[in-house]
Amino acid sequence: MQALTRSERRSWLLHRRLSIDLTRERFDEWEPVIERNLECLRGGVTGQPHERNVERWSVLVDGRDLGGLKRVMTGLGRDAVEMREVSPMSGLLAEDERREARRGSAT
Repeated sequence: MQALTRSERRSWLLHRRLSIDLTRERFDEWEPVIERNLECLRGGVTGQPHERNVERWSVLVDGRDLGGLKRVMTGLGRDAVEMREVSPMSGLLAEDERREARRGSAT
């Protein structure tokens, strides 16, 4: 595993914060936003590995695979970092939660 860049670390912190709240109930609330984000990503992403990773997100979301989602959201390996580059998880945190996560204080 290599060190994360500043941007990769920021993304990891935000996704780690989201993963804390990811329960079946919360997923039900988030799913419409995630689906809209996936649709936008499908229309706007080109090239590999991005196209493949958007489809991998789709499989995880469609399968309601919370464990798989959490692994991608919190993983530090190159695969998870690349998945987060095309994450459909935007718009799920309130601004104060985003600020807290960016400071690295999410638990």
